[in-house]
Order: sequence, then C-alpha cells, then structure tokens
Amino acid sequence: MELLWAVLILAGLGLILGLGLAVASKIFHVEQDTRIEDITKILPNANCGACGYPGCQGFAEAIVTGAAESLSQCKPGAKAGKPEEIREYLDKNPNPDGSINPIKIK
Repeated sequence: MELLWAVLILAGLGLILGLGLAVASKIFHVEQDTRIEDITKILPNANCGACGYPGCQGFAEAIVTGAAESLSQCKPGAKAGKPEEIREYLDKNPNPDGSINPIKIK
C-alpha cells in the first residue's frame, strides 16, 4: 500500500510540474528574428570563432543586430563569397522598422 501511495504522489507531482512548465513556456515565449537563422544557413557553419563571435550563430546575431563591424569578419565565408550573399539577403529582408542594416563588406 505504501508503494502505491509513493507512485501516486510522484505521478501527481510530475503532472503538476509538467503542466507548470507547459504554461511557463507559453507565457515566457520569445520570438527570435528569423533572419538570424537564415543568415546562419548562409554562413559556412565552420563555428571556428575567427570572426570574434562564438560560432556562426553568434556572428549571425551580431549581423542582424548591427553589432558586427564587417560582413568580411568571417574568414572562411569571405573566401567563399558569403559577404555578398549576406548583403543581398539583408537588402531583400530589411529590419522590422524598414531600415536597411548598415554593415558594410570590407
């Protein structure tokens, strides 16, 4: 009988905590700019850190937010012509306010 109570209590706790996590994930959901994922796909995904950011995802976030100094910071991407491809993408997909990202290709 004691084992049954232990199982029921654990199952109840699991259900309550699981529902709490589901509600919290809906309340605290953060929309990510889809341009970050698109630019990450354009980058070579070497995740080498040569650009000074933690991997290609970090560099893509810096490009979208305007924190990156140049699109040519990605050494493997610069050799493969990726800065021009990223510039074209940014021109076609401006910021939500309609402004164009001012990062230059150096």
